[in-house]
Amino acid sequence: MMRLAGKRALVTGGGTGVGFGCAQRLLEHGAEVLIVGRREDVLEEAAGRLKAIVPEGKVAFQVCDIVVEDDVISAVAAAAGDNGLDILVANAGSGYPGPILEAPVDAWQFCCELNIVGTATCIKHAGLSMKDHGGGSIVTISSIGATKVEKWMAPYSTTKAGLEMLTRCAAIELAPFQIRVNCIAPGYIDTESISDNFSKEFIQDLVAETPLGRAGQPQEVGDAVVYLSADSGKWVTGQILGVCGGMMIPEGQDFEELNRMMYGDELMDSVIGKK
Repeated sequence: MMRLAGKRALVTGGGTGVGFGCAQRLLEHGAEVLIVGRREDVLEEAAGRLKAIVPEGKVAFQVCDIVVEDDVISAVAAAAGDNGLDILVANAGSGYPGPILEAPVDAWQFCCELNIVGTATCIKHAGLSMKDHGGGSIVTISSIGATKVEKWMAPYSTTKAGLEMLTRCAAIELAPFQIRVNCIAPGYIDTESISDNFSKEFIQDLVAETPLGRAGQPQEVGDAVVYLSADSGKWVTGQILGVCGGMMIPEGQDFEELNRMMYGDELMDSVIGKK
């Protein structure tokens, strides 16, 4: 079912990973999509892949650095056309690993500028377009790191937490114009940035920490974007939606041993799934 037919969407960081998955799902549901990012070759290749996946879809690409306001203004205008922008997926963002006692000031400035200031600039200009055309949906992309401490990633986690508050602030301010603003907080998603930069052991640990026992796919974040941007989400704003396989669930002590004492190994093995 084409839930977004005729809608016009802008996806920042749309050439790879989560952004690509979001663009794919938007296209599959009938939206016209402009993907933007800093690397033209990556965007061109991604647009070609998207056209191959959704031959009937309308997709274009444009170079845009979200920390450059003129770039954002140009991208919003291109995506909106004459009828205004309907959907913004503010996905572009990055991190900077480093311990608090050693991380350079540049690490904090980089993450603040990209994750907060750049996203705020996108919300500003997308919101202005939507305001003039009856409303729309803005979806920011955060991380479970905004609420769950990820050691040695303070600049990233801190600015993602700030992004979530930015989302709530924007939801309140833009609500009178029928602009809904929500946030998706992904867990471990199987993207190039993970597979190319981390060891197999680290990735196995991520899977082990995920209650559903697997990595998420970029398109599953896209499914949540479609839900929030279609009529299904028309009464939803200011929310942080975890798309994380359960990683955001606060877990306490495991009382398996006590239950084995009370109910026996056979029952517990059957419950846990051990053979």
